[in-house]
Amino acid sequence: LTVDQGIDQFTLLNPPDDATQFTIKILQNSTGGYAVGIQTFKNASGNAIPVYWPAGGVIPIVTQTADKTDIYSFKTFDGGASLYGVVGGQNFS
Repeated sequence: LTVDQGIDQFTLLNPPDDATQFTIKILQNSTGGYAVGIQTFKNASGNAIPVYWPAGGVIPIVTQTADKTDIYSFKTFDGGASLYGVVGGQNFS
């Protein structure tokens, strides 16, 4: 995902019923400075999906520096009703 504007949420559509995972690679474009709401997921009906983070639930801040990349992975055990997020890495250049 190359970011060229702010993103305030993600929508999770049609997740399989069994356990599954996905990874999002976020690249700020050459301008940078765009906020990304990595903690805000919704289902197809528009309902919030809780995201649980390690380290006491501290939500990571997406790098906003131009041409930098962050990687986040998510796992669900309940068909997408909730997500467990982990930081794969931040501020890659």
